[in-house]
This record gives sequence, structure tokens and C-alpha cells, in this order.
Amino acid sequence: MDKNQLANIIRKRLALDDKEFKPIDENPKFQRLFENALTASKYRLVAEVVESKGCHSGHITGQKIFFDSSGNLLSREAPERVCAFLMPNLVLIINAFFENLMNGRPPNEVMFNRTGCFDVGHACGGWGHVVLEVRAEPRP
Repeated sequence: MDKNQLANIIRKRLALDDKEFKPIDENPKFQRLFENALTASKYRLVAEVVESKGCHSGHITGQKIFFDSSGNLLSREAPERVCAFLMPNLVLIINAFFENLMNGRPPNEVMFNRTGCFDVGHACGGWGHVVLEVRAEPRP
């Protein structure tokens, strides 16, 4: 598949007609995205629980949450319960990986690849706290 075929697949997925898609198709940043997206699709993002204490949702150390290279939660590979309070901070890190992938950079060059949930933990008036570390790895 070449970048033009990929652009057409994306246009159809977005349900845009030719006129609506033209500004995207003519934008240099999206041309770069189309060029790099096929390589990026060989990766998935893994958010691994590296610390967990008092998590009401039951997240435990070693548990993994998977996303595709575009940031979509791979729900069939997810734990039964995924806490919504992990997501806002996790989105910021996933975006950094996405930017690297879509710009053709090594995805794991994200320097600050850890985040946690909003709960501050029992010592600070909350219930618990979970810390996640994110990395890109080749898709199985």
C-alpha cells in the first residue's frame, strides 16, 4: 500500500467527500502523516501499571492496557475494568508517542513516559494511586 491508497482509506473512514478532504490532502503535515502511518501501524502502545496501591478499579502492578498506534484502546486486550481516571493523563503521553510515530521519529524517544491517575492516594486524602509507564512495541 502506498501513501495515496492510505489517504483514500482515511478519507473513506472519515466519511469525507473529495471537496471536504482536499484541504487535508493538500496539507504538508498530513502528507508527512500519510508517509509515516504505514510504518507506525507496525507498533502498538502499551501502558503498563508499574505501581498500584488502593486502586478501586483493581489495577495491579504488571497489568497492561493496549492501544493501537493511532491511540485507540484495544478493548479486546484490555482488563475487564479500566478506570476512567487514568485516561486524561494517559492521553497526553499517548499523544507524544503518536506525534513521534506520525513524524517518522523513533516512538520510544518520549522522555517523560510515566503518568498516574487523578487519585492522590490515601496519604493525601484519596483512596489509592496508580502509576503507568508507556512504551511502543512491535505489534504481535
